[in-house]
Amino acid sequence: MLAYDLATGFGLVQALAPLRLAPVPLGRSATVTAAEPLMVASGGDEGMVSIAHLLGRRTFAGYWEYLIEGALFTAPARRDHSGAGLFNGKGELLGIGSLFVTDALGRDAPRTPGNMFVPVELLRPILGELRERGSSRASTRAWLGINCVDQGGQVRILRVNDDSPADVAGLQAGDRILRIDGVAVADVEQLWRQLWGGGSPERAVALEIQRDGQTRQFVVQTVDRAKTLARPRGV
Repeated sequence: MLAYDLATGFGLVQALAPLRLAPVPLGRSATVTAAEPLMVASGGDEGMVSIAHLLGRRTFAGYWEYLIEGALFTAPARRDHSGAGLFNGKGELLGIGSLFVTDALGRDAPRTPGNMFVPVELLRPILGELRERGSSRASTRAWLGINCVDQGGQVRILRVNDDSPADVAGLQAGDRILRIDGVAVADVEQLWRQLWGGGSPERAVALEIQRDGQTRQFVVQTVDRAKTLARPRGV
């Protein structure tokens, strides 16, 4: 593993021996239309290729402190999506498979199973940084250590990571987050944007929480997420 980017989820790996294969060209997902047939190709011994169609592009906010712009949503859904390549008819790579989702058409649309792909447009601006320093500068960001979901205009904590800043501060699963640093949040996207745009990665963050019908104040001392990841010792 040469690099891992927290901001996008992209990683760079290098083969231990020369593969003598030409790299696939990078395409532009922004030009793809819903009518254009796409290809999904998974790897491994049972790698398969199938046809897919683009259902939409939108911001994706993950429950695990993750947010990207322009995520690609396709159907039909494939379970072997992780790391799969999304290609156009020219054989150009458009995105890398990340998730199986049940709301591929959007939050307010009918439930539709599909896959979410991270667009290659997010790789181009940071590829040099990944090669040079192992991550993009956007990966230097505050981390709370919580998993959150949207529930009818509310942000609820699903899980608190053991020994994380949130755990140390006393946050619990089931807590509703009302405000972060005095700013009201109604969805997970707002929460993550405020967390990462509010200052230094390592700082005191004020959270207003509702628990058992009562409003409580917590101060969480965030840490730089990149510092918490295990690093390879070499081969």
